Amino acid sequence: MVKIESKLLALVLAVTAISIAPTYANDKLASKSPELKNADTKAEVAALSEVPALTVSAADKAKLSAGQVVVGTQQKPSGRRWVAAKIQIKAPPAVVWEAVHEERKTDPDIAYSKILEEGKNELTLEQKFQLIPVIGTSVCVMKNTEIPGKRIDYYLLKSDRFKALEGSWVLQPTDDGHTILELASYIDMGVPAPRSIIESVASKKLERRLGNVRKAAEKAQAQIAAKGEIQ
Repeated sequence: MVKIESKLLALVLAVTAISIAPTYANDKLASKSPELKNADTKAEVAALSEVPALTVSAADKAKLSAGQVVVGTQQKPSGRRWVAAKIQIKAPPAVVWEAVHEERKTDPDIAYSKILEEGKNELTLEQKFQLIPVIGTSVCVMKNTEIPGKRIDYYLLKSDRFKALEGSWVLQPTDDGHTILELASYIDMGVPAPRSIIESVASKKLERRLGNVRKAAEKAQAQIAAKGEIQ
């Protein structure tokens, strides 16, 4: 039983890492497209037609200003409960936006990412994920949309493994020139798993990813400030 639970936790952790990574046109490409299953997910796509803007309570602002990561859940119109984490970064949104892009490029779990369709600030991609515990590999078609400098939304169109894979990155400037970054996600792995376990593991993963972005963005901002002083 312990061994099975350990594998389940590893699976959740790996899938969480996949689902919260935004994808862009300059990512790795591949020419070969494996056959896909689970073709009809139109209802899930329709449920994501409108994602609420980021709101931060006064209590959360105080915690964020103190350097804490605020984690909670969001009930969506589709009925799904997303896990969401927020962090405050001492850098403007433009710098944080670039850090989010760079963080994406470090993901070792993507075997390839192939653009199927490209429009203004949106992409439809086929991606193959590898090194996933229990499952092994998975091919997914994902829809990515973005409002440059403000938010990225992504959701699953079809997959040979997962039932749902969706989330968002949202950037909000603060009055003092910093940025509040929220990362939220929802996963249905297609295998029985208690939501409490999935949300617990997802929360920790979100915190780590946000921490990586904050470290990179604040380092970049410090370098920008140093160059300005020299000039």
